[in-house]
Amino acid sequence: MPDQRYPTPEAAEAAFYAAFETRDLDAMMDVWAHDEHIACIHPLVAPLNGRAAVAAGWRSMFEAAGQFRVQTELAHEIRSPGHVIRIVREYLIIGHETEPRPPILATNLFTQQDGHWRMVLHHASPMQVGGGAPARVAPVVLH
Repeated sequence: MPDQRYPTPEAAEAAFYAAFETRDLDAMMDVWAHDEHIACIHPLVAPLNGRAAVAAGWRSMFEAAGQFRVQTELAHEIRSPGHVIRIVREYLIIGHETEPRPPILATNLFTQQDGHWRMVLHHASPMQVGGGAPARVAPVVLH
């Protein structure tokens, strides 16, 4: 797969979730920064540090996973020159299910390298342990 260029963090994030859904390891690793200073934390699992560990973690997940879709919803974003943190709710729809599972909260950190955006951290965890999923709520506007 040729080295893709991501002009925005949003483009890199879209490519990340597309690779996640299609279980395409080459496309997944292309989104990540091309150095050893990356980390990935899957829900309830120890951190994976460096390209080899991150790739092995995704390979293992893709081999074990069945068909699924991922819907995301931006919860918060922090921008600074050269870095963007996007906190999203991930809603997984597994197999033939029609409704998404309870949300997973993910933090995606992107950095700008040579004028293009790459992921350096993906940290996903359950939004809450036990009980039902929180309802989607529109932001409150004060004014």
